[in-house]
Amino acid sequence: MTGPAVLPMREDGLVRKKWSVAEGRFLTDSGMLAPGQFELIEGEIVFKMSRDQLHIITITCIAAILSTLFGSQSRVYQANIGIGEVDEFNDPEPDVAVVRGVIRDYKERRPEPARDILLLVEAANTSVASDMTVKAALYGRHGLPEYWVVAIPTRELIVHRQPSAGGYADVQAYAEDASVAPLARPASLVCVADLLP
Repeated sequence: MTGPAVLPMREDGLVRKKWSVAEGRFLTDSGMLAPGQFELIEGEIVFKMSRDQLHIITITCIAAILSTLFGSQSRVYQANIGIGEVDEFNDPEPDVAVVRGVIRDYKERRPEPARDILLLVEAANTSVASDMTVKAALYGRHGLPEYWVVAIPTRELIVHRQPSAGGYADVQAYAEDASVAPLARPASLVCVADLLP
């Protein structure tokens, strides 16, 4: 029998436990942590920051635009997107995911990352750096075809495409006066300003 997985020692000299998806789900199933209170990212429990008004408005704007493009039944809000089914140490919950088909198709299973997810979107106010690095690497590694970060402080959209083992090969930033079409709806332009508060 092996001992608990641990993360490498950090520069502060502390050793931290590396949590598995199964352990993270046990914490919620047993009532120790509330569902939706945290994400498991690279084996670390990352508590979600409380939403400020700008974040809430941005998610609402994103939802309205994506409803127009994809239909209201194809979006998932802050829900498990299936990475935890294939990755022992990651169970992210992005702000918005657009899935193939309709959400009712997933009542018995979680979406398969590379097959079922068309677009992931994070609305980032205080988390821009980690959304652009840690999460981009995670989503790219799992073959998610397109990942958007709506960066509230700089009022821009950062579009990630061409997933690879190290993240995304194509990363483009668009100012709020630009327009972008999602890969899954190439004829439908989205004005970046419409995604922002």
